[in-house]
Amino acid sequence: MPFKTRAVVAVSPEKVVLREVTVPDPAPGEVVVRAEYSSISTGTERWVITGQFHAPGARPMPHPMVPGYQKAGVIEALGAEVTGLRVGQRVFATTSRMADDEVLPGWGGHIEHSVLPKEQVIPLPEGLDPVKASALVLTQVGYNGGFRPPVKPGASALVIGDGLVGQWLAQALRHRGARVVLAGRRADRLAIAAKWSADVTANVREMPLEEVAKREAPNGFDIVADSVGTRASLEQIIPLAHHESHLVLNGYYREGENLLDIQLLHGREITTHAPAGWTRERLVATLDLVAKDTMHVRELMTHLMPVEKASEAYDLVLRKPTEFLGICLKWQ
Repeated sequence: MPFKTRAVVAVSPEKVVLREVTVPDPAPGEVVVRAEYSSISTGTERWVITGQFHAPGARPMPHPMVPGYQKAGVIEALGAEVTGLRVGQRVFATTSRMADDEVLPGWGGHIEHSVLPKEQVIPLPEGLDPVKASALVLTQVGYNGGFRPPVKPGASALVIGDGLVGQWLAQALRHRGARVVLAGRRADRLAIAAKWSADVTANVREMPLEEVAKREAPNGFDIVADSVGTRASLEQIIPLAHHESHLVLNGYYREGENLLDIQLLHGREITTHAPAGWTRERLVATLDLVAKDTMHVRELMTHLMPVEKASEAYDLVLRKPTEFLGICLKWQ
């Protein structure tokens, strides 16, 4: 029979609460995962809750909804026909089905008991800190961007954006052998990047990006990568790439059409990469780098908050986005 569990629920574009919802029993091929930690995808969830993130031509998701799409936890039950997993096993999990007449699943991420297909569950390596796996989808977004362009030994790379995706993108490029310059606007985030994500950091409030480029790559960068997702950020970085370089579009571009100067790309023969979404294969590859401490997650979580303070966490997300880098909710 369906059962009650706790979930983070956006009841309106301005208000998020912790409340009970109803989830179904697992169907054949499904598992039940009890969350230990779930990380907030701060930009995406802010846009979803406030109605700014939806497919072209589609309506915004209605309220109330359960936001989020990533968590680490423990398997509590197995549906029929599930093999290769066991009760008590620590795993990463994505979203959950719902059986609630009042609350829509949204993406169903921040929920204490998730009911989901076994294909959306990935076993964690023995002994891995579950916080490190709690943001695996978003970590994979950075991984995906960082593994798209070819990286020659000693290649120069510029990443603009000091948020989570920008930092994980920088870490992936650095792992592959690039010398990474990460540019941003917030001193606290850049201090974290200097320790964990980049070879060089640059505060564009203190030095224009053009001056940074002249200092770090006077002949132009081999790779320029955008994690901000605006026309302005693209207009800044594209001229800093040299002939036959690579551009990585790793942001969510809400401004829509006419973002790129195609003639500029064509004239410089810039190869463009537009990574998006996630795949199980990339999640597994990202998890391997996280487990090896090649990609750093806990170090970027500036706020580890009990789920009972979910309303306070989302107050930061919705109204104070400059006061944190990463937010992880603790369920146990």
